[in-house]
Amino acid sequence: MYRVDLMENFWRPQLSALKTPIPVTPEIDPLILVIDDAVIAGWNNEGLPSDRMSTENATILTTCERWPLMVDPQLQGIKWIKQRYGERIKVIRLGQKGYLDKIEQAIAAGDILLIENIDESIEAVLDPLLGRNTIKKGRAIKLGDKEIEYHPDFRLILQTKLANPHYKPEMQAQTTLINFTVTKDGLEDQLLADVVAKERPDLERLKSDLTKQQNEFKITLKRLEDNLLAR
Repeated sequence: MYRVDLMENFWRPQLSALKTPIPVTPEIDPLILVIDDAVIAGWNNEGLPSDRMSTENATILTTCERWPLMVDPQLQGIKWIKQRYGERIKVIRLGQKGYLDKIEQAIAAGDILLIENIDESIEAVLDPLLGRNTIKKGRAIKLGDKEIEYHPDFRLILQTKLANPHYKPEMQAQTTLINFTVTKDGLEDQLLADVVAKERPDLERLKSDLTKQQNEFKITLKRLEDNLLAR
């Protein structure tokens, strides 16, 4: 996996090569420093596949500073996002009737806005939004000739169905690219689940129920631990 290769063959050697080397625990997993089992369990109950790649993608998407851009040809990421945020998320496509008005409303209301199925380029009118070029000390933003109130809770998520998109450097600098393409391990898990669901639907339902129950136990355990520590 390219992320493991990046960490083992670039990041760790760079830390060791510093004038004052930074010690790193050999077997440390960066993922556990950012997220915990209870959060992952919640994601899985919302429909996120349980493979490592999907967990990493969800962690990046929920913690990144720049707007996330999902490369999502199999629509796994967008399915999870819609399930996770439910009625709180507004979904649009660029070019649809009144899409700019809907973007402006979402910005002013502090909504979570999902722009799905984008191409390799985006209308120039949205450049200030991608770059978060706010004015009036972050309280407003200009789209075209309109000045819109910028709600601090506004969040933008971009998604493309293109399997191998090529974005301009400016857009890559303004977003966090996240590859939601299904991996071999993830595909094997899904195919196995489909086969079992076809041959023994009772077993697949039981497995699904037990997995969900186990995830609920993890969430409850974390909540109880937090309550105990807070006393």
